[in-house]
Amino acid sequence: MWKLVIEDDEGKRTVVPLSRDDYTIGRQEGNTIRLTERNISRQHGRVRKKSGGNGALKDLFSIEDRQSYNGVFVNGLRVATAQDLQHGDLIQIGDYRIILQDDAADAAEAAVVPVVSAESDPKATLPMAQAAQRGSLLMERPNRLVMLVGPTPGVEYPLDVERLTIGRAEEATISVNHNSVSRLHCEVHALGDGRFEIVDKGSSNGVRVNSVDLRRTLIEAGDLIELGDVRFRFVGAGQVFVAGPNESQQLTAISDRDAELAERRVPASRTSVGGFTLPIIGAGLAGAVIIIGLVFMLRSRDTDPTPPPGSITTSAADAEQATLAEARLACTPTDCEASHQKATTALRPDSPWRESADFKFIEATWADSLLAQAQAAAELDKKKALLARVAATTTVDTARRNLANDRLAQLDTVPVAPTDSAPQPSASSVDPAPTDTAPPTTTGPTARVTPPPPTTKPTGAPPTPATTTAPPATTTAPKPATRSDYERAMEAAKAGNTAQVRNILEVKVRSGRASNDEALLVFGACKAARDTKCWEDVKAKYPSIRR
Repeated sequence: MWKLVIEDDEGKRTVVPLSRDDYTIGRQEGNTIRLTERNISRQHGRVRKKSGGNGALKDLFSIEDRQSYNGVFVNGLRVATAQDLQHGDLIQIGDYRIILQDDAADAAEAAVVPVVSAESDPKATLPMAQAAQRGSLLMERPNRLVMLVGPTPGVEYPLDVERLTIGRAEEATISVNHNSVSRLHCEVHALGDGRFEIVDKGSSNGVRVNSVDLRRTLIEAGDLIELGDVRFRFVGAGQVFVAGPNESQQLTAISDRDAELAERRVPASRTSVGGFTLPIIGAGLAGAVIIIGLVFMLRSRDTDPTPPPGSITTSAADAEQATLAEARLACTPTDCEASHQKATTALRPDSPWRESADFKFIEATWADSLLAQAQAAAELDKKKALLARVAATTTVDTARRNLANDRLAQLDTVPVAPTDSAPQPSASSVDPAPTDTAPPTTTGPTARVTPPPPTTKPTGAPPTPATTTAPPATTTAPKPATRSDYERAMEAAKAGNTAQVRNILEVKVRSGRASNDEALLVFGACKAARDTKCWEDVKAKYPSIRR
C-alpha cells in the first residue's frame, strides 16, 4: 500500500493512503490534499499514479508543479517537469515535508542485498533500499547554518561541536572571507537538547538576529543571523532548506590584503555601506556593473520568454522583493509614509512577500509613527484623521488597529471638565463663618486680607475664591491620559528595558488574558534575558505566536 506521510513545520504528521489515481495539492478548497499555509499556492502540485505493467513495481507515481510560486522540491531539487517518484523520496512543498512510502517495499528491503558486481550494468537503476535511503538521509541532517548572502552562498556549516567560532580569520571554525566580518566575530555555543546560543565577541558590525542587534541570545530553527553584510539561516536538524526567490546572493570575497591595498589606492574616498567603511574603487565598480550585466543577460536567456497564462514570472517576484527591500531601508520611526505607500501599492494583494518580516516591519513602523503623531497633535480633527488611517488599514496588525480604535473612542467621549459648583460650596461655607474670630491659619481670613484692592471688601468676597479656584480645575481636567499596558510595554521595549516589559505584562500573559502581541513582547523580553523557562511557557500558552 502506497501512502504519503505529510509533516508540517510543528512536527505534526498526517498519513494519506494513495488509493486514487490523481491527487491535487494546494491551498484552495476543492484540492484532494489541502495545505493551508500561506506559502502554498492555491493550485500547487499534482501527484499521479500510472500503471507499471507486470514488473516488480505494479504502480508508479509522479509529481508535477502546477506553476506554483514557491515550487515543488524532490530530495532537495526543484521540479521543472513531471518527475517520477520512488519509495522513500522526500518532497518539500512550502513548510510541509512529504515522504512517499510503500508498505510492501519496507518488507522487501530486508531481503535486498545492495551489492553491485563488477559486471553489472552502470546504467541500471539503484536498488530499492538505496532509493529509500535518499529521503531518510536528508531527514537526518544535523542542525546547521546555511549561508544565504556571502562569498559562498548555499554552503552548509553543521553545528556539531560544543563551541565554534565565526570570523574572517583562517583559524575560525567557520571562516568567512569578507571585510564586513571581524577576525573573530562571534561564537556559537551548544547548550544541549538542540539549543544554541550566539555570543558577539566585540565585532565591529555586531550580530543581528531577525533584524535585532543583540550581544548574546539564544537562536532556534528559522532564525536569520546577520554578521555585517553576510547572512546565515539557522536550519534545524532533519529540515530541508531551500532559499526563497532572490534570498541567496554571492558577495565578492574581500580579504585583509585586498582591503589594505584598496585603502592605499584611495585613502580619501570612502563611503559607508551596510555598517562598515568600504573604499570606492572605480575599476571595481565597473567590474561589478559588467558582472551584473552578464547575470541579467544569462537570466533573460534562460527564462522562458512566453510564460503560460496565469503564471508568475521570476522577474516579477524579483521586482517585488527589490521594491520591498528598498522600502524597508527607507523606513524610519519618524518617516515611513513613503515606504508604506510603496510597499502597499507595488506588491500584489496575494503576494507572499506581504507575509514577510520586512513588510510587517514597514506597516508596524508606519502605524507607530501615525499613533505618535496623533498623540502629539493639538487639533482634535487631526488626531482623529491619523487614528482613522491606522484603524482602517488592513495590512496593519490587529493590536495596533485596536489601539487606534480605542483612542478614537476616547476622543469621541472626552470627559467634561469639572463645574465651578464643586469648589464653590466649600468656599461659601467657609466665608460666611464668623469673620471676627477666625484664626489666621484658615483660608477664609487670608483670602480676605491678601487682596490689595479695597473694592472687594463687601459681600462679594465669597465669589472671588470661587473664581480663583475654577481655573486650576479646568486646566487639570484634560491632563490625565490613559495609556494601555501594551503602550507602556512597547515604549519600554523600544528603550531596551526588557525587565520593565516583564513587570508590566508577564502576570497578564501567564494568566492567559493577554493578546498575542502582548505575549510576543513578553516572549522577546524573556528570550533577551535568556530565561528559557519563561519563553517556553509563553510559547506553550500562546501556540499561535510565530517568530
